[in-house]
Amino acid sequence: MKIHWIQALSQPQDNGIVIFISGFLLALGLYHLLLYFQNKNKVYLYYALYALLIFIYTFHRAKHFILADIFEDYKLYLIFLYDPIKWIYSITYVLFAITFVDFSKYYPKFHAYLIKFIKVNFVFIVLLTLIAAVKQDNTILKQTYNFIFLPVIFVLSLYILYLVYRSKSPVKYYLLIGAGTYLIVTSYSHYLTYTGRPFRVLFYGATAFEMILFALGLGYKQKIILEEKNLWQELIIKEHRENLKLQTTLAEKLGQEISDKRAMINSLKQEKQMVEQKKLALAYSKQILQLRLQAVQAQMNPHFLFNALNSIKNYIIKNEQKLAVTYLTKFAKLIRMVLEVAKLPETSLKNELDLMRLYVEVENMRFNNEINFTVDIDPDIDVNQIKVPPMIFQAIIENAIWHGLAPKKGYKSLKLQIEKISPYIKITIEDNGIGRAKAQHINRKKNIHLKKESMGLKITEDRLNVYTQAFKHKFKLNYIDLYNDEGQPAGTRVEIYLPYH
Repeated sequence: MKIHWIQALSQPQDNGIVIFISGFLLALGLYHLLLYFQNKNKVYLYYALYALLIFIYTFHRAKHFILADIFEDYKLYLIFLYDPIKWIYSITYVLFAITFVDFSKYYPKFHAYLIKFIKVNFVFIVLLTLIAAVKQDNTILKQTYNFIFLPVIFVLSLYILYLVYRSKSPVKYYLLIGAGTYLIVTSYSHYLTYTGRPFRVLFYGATAFEMILFALGLGYKQKIILEEKNLWQELIIKEHRENLKLQTTLAEKLGQEISDKRAMINSLKQEKQMVEQKKLALAYSKQILQLRLQAVQAQMNPHFLFNALNSIKNYIIKNEQKLAVTYLTKFAKLIRMVLEVAKLPETSLKNELDLMRLYVEVENMRFNNEINFTVDIDPDIDVNQIKVPPMIFQAIIENAIWHGLAPKKGYKSLKLQIEKISPYIKITIEDNGIGRAKAQHINRKKNIHLKKESMGLKITEDRLNVYTQAFKHKFKLNYIDLYNDEGQPAGTRVEIYLPYH
């Protein structure tokens, strides 16, 4: 009775095992192919191809299987393609394995070598298959597969599993157990076949076990990705709420301080001594001007926070976690610097330049770092001694990036030049964008109003006007349209003449 049971299993094509495994592989392959079209994650594509290739290799072996009956007339062609199919599903397995455990993250150089190895194998498969088809003899193809490729892929698979074991991938044990079991069991199955004791049920069982573990691993990997996305979304929401809270607190504090100072000034008007009243009024007026300057600065914070948060959200949605982390780090540093200078009526030119460099870095990441930003400072200028209003260049630089450089194709340049022209410090912000006229034309064509842009530039002019009230010389702000030799728009230059003390 025991011998009869073993004999039954030794002929899986007769007892329904091949039918079951083939149908199982077909279902897995088609399901994960649909997942690939839904998620655009290549690991699902490689899994689906691996399952479907093994299905093609096995399904026609079953007796009384409807698909095998349909392809009965083409069985000779399938048998002729046995070795290419096995070759292709072996390198597809390698592709799946290195994608499944993120080899490019843990072993980038070796990952690049594996991709080249896979491409070379595809070339050999095509060439040897064509030669075999022309000669009607697949001896060379079969020998190349059995005596060159199989030993190489076996050793390579063992080394890949060793590297997987050393990696910190959270899904590595699914691959190690599934692939390790498959290698051991199928090797033993091949040994039995070559010694005249075929027991092919081992191959089908190992294949099913491996595919189940890989499918479980894919599910666990997707769970990790979703958990990381949720974590990042919670972090972004938390940061956004804290920023809103800081803005609200600052606005309330500034409003209360302005109200208190105005009340004090009104009470001074009732004083009998006119000389003292004038002195006190001038002192409080100066404080009110400083508070007005801070209030205008506070309006600028939400002006670019929303766009930056949207960029972080897009990186999260696209599963670009490294870019999201880098962007969030720079963004957090930028917010901290902005909040540090928010209460100051003025800051050093050096601090302002450092803040603008970081601001451009944050914006530039949203354009794949295509913008070449340079700063040229006159050596006679001491940037630590010159004082300027905080964030005074931000709106102009933002306008240059989004309305001048963003629509432009090719090389993008943004220059900031600082020179001394007594009694002014001249700041020049120049871009090689599409020019103001073309930008306005594009925005009108798209039915986009430039209210946000105008608001930012109006705030900048208001701040400069408030800041220079105590100076002998007022500020100057010039907009110059640039043209090339053919008379075509070649960018915009903004010149700011700021009195210094």
